[in-house]
Amino acid sequence: MNNIKIFLSASIIMSFFGCGLEKMSSDYDKVIYEQTPKVLEVHGGEVTVELTGNFPEKYFAKKAIVEITPVIIDNNLVESKLKSVILQGEQATGGETTIFFESGGDFTYSDRIVYNQDMNNSTLELRAVASLEDDSKVLGPVTIASGVISTSQRVANDEIVAIANHGYDEETILSETATIYFLVNKSNIRTTEKSDADVKKLQEFIKSGYKTESFVVKSSASPEGTEKVNTDLSDDRNIITLNYTKSLLKRWKADGSSDDSKYIISSAGADWDGFNDLVQNSVIAEKSTILSLSNRNKEKTLKERGELLEDMSQVYDALEGDVLQYLRKSEITINSYEPKRTREEIVLLSTTNPSELSVEELLYSATLEENSSYSLNILNSAISLHNDWRAYNNIAVSYLNNGDSKNALIYLNKSKENGGANTSSVLTNLGIIASWNGELNKAQKLFDKANTNATNQAILDIRQGDYRSATAALRGNSYNAALASILNGNSNSSCNEITDACYYLNAIAGARAGNETMLFANLEKALQNSELYKIEAINDLEFVNYREHEKFISLTK
Repeated sequence: MNNIKIFLSASIIMSFFGCGLEKMSSDYDKVIYEQTPKVLEVHGGEVTVELTGNFPEKYFAKKAIVEITPVIIDNNLVESKLKSVILQGEQATGGETTIFFESGGDFTYSDRIVYNQDMNNSTLELRAVASLEDDSKVLGPVTIASGVISTSQRVANDEIVAIANHGYDEETILSETATIYFLVNKSNIRTTEKSDADVKKLQEFIKSGYKTESFVVKSSASPEGTEKVNTDLSDDRNIITLNYTKSLLKRWKADGSSDDSKYIISSAGADWDGFNDLVQNSVIAEKSTILSLSNRNKEKTLKERGELLEDMSQVYDALEGDVLQYLRKSEITINSYEPKRTREEIVLLSTTNPSELSVEELLYSATLEENSSYSLNILNSAISLHNDWRAYNNIAVSYLNNGDSKNALIYLNKSKENGGANTSSVLTNLGIIASWNGELNKAQKLFDKANTNATNQAILDIRQGDYRSATAALRGNSYNAALASILNGNSNSSCNEITDACYYLNAIAGARAGNETMLFANLEKALQNSELYKIEAINDLEFVNYREHEKFISLTK
């Protein structure tokens, strides 16, 4: 008898549990799921599932647990599972959210998954399993979204590739300077100064026969005394030194010595900057005090600052020996052009006898328009002769310009091996390749290290889903600027490039804005030359509201 009672009790319990699951299964159509946005979208290379669920009153058994798993099924029937969410009844444990029996309840869910193109024609399905004690039952499945909008993936590879600087200057100025020192309050050039080693260096420099760019005479005075005295003294020294310089250079037959337009003169007056520099580098014990007083008096007139020296009478001898005597001077500087090969000579040698050129000349030659057909040969010469990292990088640039990231990477790795590992150009180009390959975190790290330009960062911002930053950086009506603006919510944006890609993007903008004129005028242009865009348009969910439109049908048939 007792055994019969136990058996009946167990049967009643099992029947109760079974009825709970059966009711949940039969009433499952009353559960409301909502995905926001209703069509999945790609942002930052990922598809985000953001959904809410609502369970009606008297639905969720008190001791039940429901595990819900979103699954994306692509057009090849490949399934991609997202994380599961576990819901529990009010008398169950182990769930993330509690749903009450009497009142029902809601839950929210969010997860992301890496996007691939096959997801464009996919379905988002929710699969649920309800459990009650040791029993379980499959609920659903429920399809809550179809397809993925992938407009954010339409980024143009318009990054600015980084060409390594060739380091060659078409014009280089060589300089030599002689300094002539004067006695206090004097402006005459002493005989000892005329025979000084500095003056002799000028003569040796002129013997090189270089073409002169300019002759510069600059004079100054030490800052003791009044402003007027120092200014007049500096001016006098300038005039006397200029006349002496002209006489000297003409005697030495320096190039351009008779051309007055080549002489540049300046008179600094009291040289307070020079004063502070010399004091700072001196061994004067009181130099901190002197500099403090000098800096405190920067706003005072030159006259008042000149009087400052009178207040330093206790250290005047040290200032005279270590500072002041070196400020009473004139400097004579000859600036000359370094002799170089002509552009024509470099162009010729780069293809006929590259070993005659320096690596800088070779790299420079490879950038010249008249050598555009031979640039790769010239860069290879730079590699064979000098194994220079810049040549490897610039060959990689050539591949990148043709969209060949595979071969570009080979040369960038060689550039790294030969000294270019931490250079901005190599890091930038590696970042571009990483960006093209969807390795967005890696690309960002490389761009940060390279301190890349704003355009490259903005394009990466689009790929990462930061449309606001991209829009702020990309001005004008370029393709990527328009794309960033559209993705940032401005459907009135458009690009003005004469390309099929631009027309197609403008058609998307028109569809988003409900502007049929803009949509169909641009779609027609895009489809005229491209069957690929016709196929894309048919499947593109951007145009889902126009698929039955007569004009859309006629354009895509």
